[in-house]
Amino acid sequence: MPSSTFDWEQINVPEIVESLTGLIFAPVILPLAAAVHQPTVQTAIKGGIALSERCKEALAETTEVIENLAAEVNAELINNKQAEFNSEMTRTYSQDAKSEIARDLINVISDVNTDVGRITNGLVDLRLLLPLGFSALAVRQLFIKGLQIDEIPWYTLAWYAFDSFMKLNTTNESND
Repeated sequence: MPSSTFDWEQINVPEIVESLTGLIFAPVILPLAAAVHQPTVQTAIKGGIALSERCKEALAETTEVIENLAAEVNAELINNKQAEFNSEMTRTYSQDAKSEIARDLINVISDVNTDVGRITNGLVDLRLLLPLGFSALAVRQLFIKGLQIDEIPWYTLAWYAFDSFMKLNTTNESND
């Protein structure tokens, strides 16, 4: 049996379709082409082309207006959602800007601080003990490690001691 050597890639299907279409519609197109040479037909074709161009321009302007409106609506929706989210967050955290867990933790620490003050007859409280603890760790690190920078250097602990003491013992009267 002979093998087929017919190459389908060489067939130009669009060209074949155009040729067949031309043959089928030639009887209709030729009289119309002859009529085109008449001034009335030429004026009508020019008017149709001009109308087509105006429609394209109007469609382009309308599309631009619609796209601008869509962009404005999207921006407004985003702003509304963001405002709604911010409002929800404000309602959630409006109570001293602290979460419920943070308030509970502050209450527990405050109770411990009160107990420490009561036990020491008001001599010390956690506002003094925490910075002293950081100071003790800073001194320990300095003696053990020297001025060597290691896991937690002494100067970091010294800074924590100073910073926590200042923050914990600053009152509103001293800020006035």
